[in-house]
Amino acid sequence: MSMAPPPRPGPSTHARDDSEARLRAVNYVCATEADSERAGREIARTLLPDAVVHLVGDLGAGKTFLARAIAAELGANPLDVASPSFAIVHEYPRPGGAPIIHIDGYRLSENRREWLEIGIPEMLSGPGVKLIEWPKREFEEFEDSHVEVRITVREDGAREIVVASRN
Repeated sequence: MSMAPPPRPGPSTHARDDSEARLRAVNYVCATEADSERAGREIARTLLPDAVVHLVGDLGAGKTFLARAIAAELGANPLDVASPSFAIVHEYPRPGGAPIIHIDGYRLSENRREWLEIGIPEMLSGPGVKLIEWPKREFEEFEDSHVEVRITVREDGAREIVVASRN
């Protein structure tokens, strides 16, 4: 795993003050799946117990793969972690902790009533880490803060992963 540019071992970190939020970003460049898994595990170790994580990237970028690595590091069975596309919400138990909630925003409509029926506001404000693929901007009203994990596939096939936290 290396950083761009120039590639270096470990994450690069920078922080800046915004008028609206404190932004801290960490960048990873992952040439292999093993690199992406290590990045996911490292990201997991930085999360607060009730963190909301927005996983952003094109189809096939590796959102579910990264979610699996994060969940495994937090104690969930990685074999249980699958794309929530068909179920919309998956819950992964963790020994001695609140479950991990994995949400797919892609299949959710813009209809807030649907979100309320499914319980999205309660899930986002409840205990445990929440991993959201294809997050909807409107979800932010139910969150105190979130961590955005943006995955981009580079021309060489490597994944660039940028992790930014807004407080």
